[in-house]
Amino acid sequence: MGKTREGKTKHFKWSPPMERMFLEILADEASKGNKPSATFKPSSFVRVAQAINEKFGTECEPDHVDNHLRTIKSNWTTIQKLRVKSGFQWDHNLKMITVVRKEVYDEEVMAHPTHEKYLNKKIEMYDQLALVAGKDMATGCFAKQFGDIDLPSSVDMDFSTELDDNSDNTMKRTEDPSRFNRKRSRATNKDDRFAMLSEQIGEVANAMKKLSQNHLDIAELYKEVMGVEGFDEATIVYAFDYLVDKERVAKAFIVKNAKLKKLWLEDFLNGRGSGY
Repeated sequence: MGKTREGKTKHFKWSPPMERMFLEILADEASKGNKPSATFKPSSFVRVAQAINEKFGTECEPDHVDNHLRTIKSNWTTIQKLRVKSGFQWDHNLKMITVVRKEVYDEEVMAHPTHEKYLNKKIEMYDQLALVAGKDMATGCFAKQFGDIDLPSSVDMDFSTELDDNSDNTMKRTEDPSRFNRKRSRATNKDDRFAMLSEQIGEVANAMKKLSQNHLDIAELYKEVMGVEGFDEATIVYAFDYLVDKERVAKAFIVKNAKLKKLWLEDFLNGRGSGY
């Protein structure tokens, strides 16, 4: 199944729903330790292929999955380069590469039209991409908070590829003609669209800022508590554990000056902390 008479793998096109399943399963495999090095164990590719076939009635094979992973890694490399490029900014909370200056945006898109889909749009399934294609595990601490925010349109992570019958593991990118029509329509009012998009980014950033202001930074709390002089570590860590459970008190502690922090700790460690 899925082979030509010459024994080479047939073409296989990845649709967006297949793409999502691909990333979800491989991210799960990575979290289970089935990505010991730069790639996955063969059993992971088999799992993806079987799930794709059961869900979509296709003839996906482990070779298709392995080959498609190379495309994912190539796109991941592009994303990482854009994140640190001069004139670009990376918003970790929004999982978005922002370009505020129009001339910088236009120059990039003119030189690399395929990069447009990564700019000023939330990169969907970024955490899964990090697990699958990156070297580090992503946490995505704000992933569940996006539902309450009106986000700009998302990146279309369409990595549709085909395997070439005439060469081993050679990938071809298929282009949807309708995408060219969309590009032409967008170009008509590009200046207005860019201004509107920049405004949307600002609104989303403000919304995320409000969310983050209500979030207790445990690492910051630990730094502030352990930084107070005059207490041994074994004693002061007890106060830290207490503050972790008392978020409102912890937020108030963080904003106090050094003198008030020390007074609070003295009161707490002398047995009067229960009143806070």
